[in-house]
Amino acid sequence: MRSSRAGDANSRASTQPLADPIVAVERELPSLRVDLKLTAEQAPLFDSFERQVRNTTEAGRLRAGHLSALRIDDGSTKTAAAVLGTIADDDIQRADAERTMLDRMTTLYTALTPDQRKQLDRRIIQSLREPLGPS
Repeated sequence: MRSSRAGDANSRASTQPLADPIVAVERELPSLRVDLKLTAEQAPLFDSFERQVRNTTEAGRLRAGHLSALRIDDGSTKTAAAVLGTIADDDIQRADAERTMLDRMTTLYTALTPDQRKQLDRRIIQSLREPLGPS
């Protein structure tokens, strides 16, 4: 159970930076889906939210891939404008994905019962404090 490692995780949480908080949320979603005991009406809203979380993490991975490629480039093929443009475009795509993710979560949230909302709130925060797997 996740709560059994809370004491250890809390001591590490302040010293270990979270590489991408949305990746931590993404890892939490499969078990959260089960624990929320979604109704037939709620399930498609959760699916939409989960898909957008994945889209958001993919936008972050794309940015990381572009940065890695730029770091190994010898500099002869890229201009400063192209480099900064790539970074800006990646950040815009990530921000757009995050905004859509928030919109989908808000739609889901309104369809949840008060108890489900509490659980979603708690688990999202828990995913940041005690991320599952390496992040």
